[in-house]
Amino acid sequence: MSVHKGKNIRHVKNLNRYVILHFIRDHGPITKAEIAASTNLTFTAINNIVDELLRERLILEAGYDISSGGRKPVLLDLNPDAVFTIGIHLNASTIKASVINFKGAAVAQEETKLNAGAGRDIIVEQIFRAVDAIMSKQGLPKERFVGIGVASPGPLDPYNGVILSPPNIPGLASVPLKQLLEERFPMPALIEKDANVMALSELWYGAGRGLNNLIYIDADLGIGSGIIFNRKIYHGFPYGAGEIGHATIELDGPRCNCGNYGCLEAVASGMAIVRRAGQEIRRGVASELAPMYVTAEDTVDIHAVMEAAQNKDVLAANLLNESARYVGIAVANVINLITPETIVIGGLLANKHPQYFEQIKSVAMSRCFASFHKEMMINASELKEQAGVIGAGTLVLEQYLSNE
Repeated sequence: MSVHKGKNIRHVKNLNRYVILHFIRDHGPITKAEIAASTNLTFTAINNIVDELLRERLILEAGYDISSGGRKPVLLDLNPDAVFTIGIHLNASTIKASVINFKGAAVAQEETKLNAGAGRDIIVEQIFRAVDAIMSKQGLPKERFVGIGVASPGPLDPYNGVILSPPNIPGLASVPLKQLLEERFPMPALIEKDANVMALSELWYGAGRGLNNLIYIDADLGIGSGIIFNRKIYHGFPYGAGEIGHATIELDGPRCNCGNYGCLEAVASGMAIVRRAGQEIRRGVASELAPMYVTAEDTVDIHAVMEAAQNKDVLAANLLNESARYVGIAVANVINLITPETIVIGGLLANKHPQYFEQIKSVAMSRCFASFHKEMMINASELKEQAGVIGAGTLVLEQYLSNE
């Protein structure tokens, strides 16, 4: 009995450490009295655990609060330099790598072009080099890092760390990336769908702070979504939830990279916009993009289209508006089906073109039940292009805190 009692005491103490660390993370700088008032832990238990966390330098004293009489209470906050993680964000064109500190800030970042059409070995080696480069850039010893988080397009198996069949990076199909990273680097690795980690980063540090449930829509070269229920990533059964980009939205629409027809991604993604721009220019539609396209077709990418739209180019503006309308309809369907506390819109298209976000919001609000959106919010991403790498690093921090 004494053995079980000892285990139970350790379990309760570890759980209390977890509660206190999470509370300081969410609300710091904060006093012991405020922790006690909100967690139902005794002041003695809080005092003992706080002293322990201070000795371990996981938290630090961050000044003093206003006194209500007597000594000023000490404010506590996470120590940003306690531990670090590496966040990797893969998409169809780039590899972003960042060093993420204990407070979720990207303190160093590298970005390289991804050869998405290459074979497995070349892409994996590119990822390895990105990890090596970002670790060297910050100059921290390897033991200061507690893990590597990777945000990748799906579908993937987050439990076993295997990327399954990403339509836009075929070279990563069936790659056990978690295993390969852990064999190469002496630390744990976690693999998660990109939109899921973006949702997680917005929950911890961005537009979803203080909420329990949110859905993140990633409107980028591809289109995906991440779902948070009760402050945890929702994977579905077994792990395929959130593939909004492959919901059919146009019955007889163009073929998608996934093999289906009329997917949201096939008609509204950044890749779809670029494809449509080329089709319209070949039809003779006037646009400032036309001379570029005639000279070299591949110079008309999504960045060129968005710049042309900012210059009032009618073709570019119409293509972005059409894309936003499709995404807005998809968002309205999500609201009617799930009614989360908030929907956060991010990704290249919304981050770089504010009118795109406003159009999505307008269409979504006009097409869902009015009674649903009275309380619900549609917000633009606060972390923007940093959401992927911060989310990937946050994935590791969340596991580290759980282990703590």
